[in-house]
Amino acid sequence: MTISMTDYFRSKRAPRKKETRYLNVINKDSCTSCNSCATVCPVDCIYEVVSPVPSESYHQIDTSRCIGCQMCYRSPNDSSDLYTLTICPWNAIDMLHNPNVKPAASSVLEPYYRGETTDMPWTKLEEYCYQLFLDGEVFLPAENEELNAHFGILQQEAWMYSEEDNIAFVQEEVEEGEGFRRYRATEPARDLLDVVFDGYERIFMD
Repeated sequence: MTISMTDYFRSKRAPRKKETRYLNVINKDSCTSCNSCATVCPVDCIYEVVSPVPSESYHQIDTSRCIGCQMCYRSPNDSSDLYTLTICPWNAIDMLHNPNVKPAASSVLEPYYRGETTDMPWTKLEEYCYQLFLDGEVFLPAENEELNAHFGILQQEAWMYSEEDNIAFVQEEVEEGEGFRRYRATEPARDLLDVVFDGYERIFMD
């Protein structure tokens, strides 16, 4: 079922109870909003970001509710080692090994942080920074204070852009919508994230 971003966050249900092995992320630049993924999602965690220009609409996945079932990417029962029946006709979906499950000894983000915050939520930052890397934006439910607090860390000018300069990953100005917040990456962050996620080892399917 396809649902608009506004309707989705207005009626959004609680996040899943535990972390899942995989997470799916849609590349909005490849997405044509054809609805193939949303039609098969068993937990209705895919919504449409509607544009006044129909050809510029695209879908996104709420990773806080994604169960990593693979259904939006491929049909597991109809795929084999030699053949994959893909659901997305545009190869717009990346399937990741969830960084929150069996995290690496060191996050790919750690070498770039020069701030003073301790007890960093590295795995959650990695999850959402990958979305910033692909799409330059992340939508979060406004009432989820913990997730929004993570983005406060990404708004710090504490990320190493060069030996001399630090940048913020996320713009200070946040778009407030009905039930959601839209965080956008800064332009320097897009360049830095290209470096951070170059050769990212957690991509299971893309």
